[in-house]
Amino acid sequence: MFLDRQRVRRRLAVRVLATTLAIVSGGSAVVGAGDALSDFTRMWHGRRVIVRSPLYSVLYDEVGRLGKHYRGKLAGLTVATHAGQHYEFDGPGSDEDIAETTPHGVMNQMSARFHRSSHLELSSVKTITPRVLRQFDPGVTLIVDSVRVERNRIRFEFVQPGDGEEGFATSLTIEWPAPLSKELREREAIEAMLRRFVNPA
Repeated sequence: MFLDRQRVRRRLAVRVLATTLAIVSGGSAVVGAGDALSDFTRMWHGRRVIVRSPLYSVLYDEVGRLGKHYRGKLAGLTVATHAGQHYEFDGPGSDEDIAETTPHGVMNQMSARFHRSSHLELSSVKTITPRVLRQFDPGVTLIVDSVRVERNRIRFEFVQPGDGEEGFATSLTIEWPAPLSKELREREAIEAMLRRFVNPA
């Protein structure tokens, strides 16, 4: 009887220990998962990469709501998806974004759209005017200047290496078909999509 009680106590102690270890390790996994996105951004930020597939930017002028002119603004257009790629320009309004299958299609839409009535309502103001399409060909070296994580997107912004401050050059947006997990379980697939366009130097 005494031995049976001892065995029961030992089994109970083993179960409690196992449960405690599971909770502790599970807690560690959750803490680690919270850092997954930070680790990913730290790993890529500042890295020198070589372009494998062309990346595109558009140089454009914009007229703000108060009539102020902003000349020589730059926006990256390239978006990578599971299905391939497309090109997007984020318009000044929430419903004014442009998505096309080619960068030239984006330029054409930018030329045709973005008109607003002037303050006196007597004429129309062209708020967005595209100027030049810039292409970064395979072999070009870029540096990852920032990595921005959104709900189902990761946007990589690049600068060109140089002696001075070169400023923004282009970007690549990785678009995932569902919200990204906190643990970033999609990391391997996202990096595979990224490497279709750039490789670490």
